[in-house]
Amino acid sequence: MSLQVLEITEKFSMMAASHSIATDYGKLDCLTAIFTSFFSRNQPLSFWKALFPVFNNVFDLHGATLMARENDRFLKQVAFHLLRLAVFRNESVKKRAVIGLQILVRVWFFTCSGLPHML
Repeated sequence: MSLQVLEITEKFSMMAASHSIATDYGKLDCLTAIFTSFFSRNQPLSFWKALFPVFNNVFDLHGATLMARENDRFLKQVAFHLLRLAVFRNESVKKRAVIGLQILVRVWFFTCSGLPHML
């Protein structure tokens, strides 16, 4: 079930990017709620492996909006859960969690500095 929700989330993110809602945090709040829900629950290993490419894609498309100051609660929760996953037993999940943290830091840096976003 989680994998299906993840797939729908990715499709919504891609559709939102092609419309004006891509820069409206209020309208993207459903993405933050879904990711927060994913991160706060135990998931099978296959899910964690599938999550990180979608997470990267969402931040490629909506990073500036999701990293906005008014969204700091979401960012703190995601950072907490990524740190939690960075000590996961599976080496692949650990690596992906660290990459997720790098994505957050990189997007935050480019968002705050005004530099062009390059991943």
